[in-house]
Amino acid sequence: MKTEICEKNMEVFLSLDKNERIPLRVTLHLLKCKKCRTQVHYMTLAEKYASEPLKSTVEIKPVSMTKWIIFGILMIFLLTTFCIFLNKIDRASFAIIFNVIFGLLITVYCTLFVSTNMDFFIKKTKKIQSLQ
Repeated sequence: MKTEICEKNMEVFLSLDKNERIPLRVTLHLLKCKKCRTQVHYMTLAEKYASEPLKSTVEIKPVSMTKWIIFGILMIFLLTTFCIFLNKIDRASFAIIFNVIFGLLITVYCTLFVSTNMDFFIKKTKKIQSLQ
């Protein structure tokens, strides 16, 4: 019999709209019945937590440009060194092969730079778009 009363009162409680006043008979039942009171408490907490915005715990690590700048300067130094070396050899076939390899190296360098620092570029583009 008690579970039947509990079910009816919980049905009435669940049919209420948000912030609607709880009927007196349901309030009196909640004061007497610990089981129902606990259920209502948990449902209220669940509704409260479900309505809050999700908190993002993703941390964006700062971008360290020193490695990229050092490697870029090293690539430019190697390019000039090999160009001077190839001019002394005076072979066109070596120059073509070197230019193709160096072009591929620059392409891989730029691709890795952009792909590993994607968060940095997205933040910068959003900042630029918000200024416009």
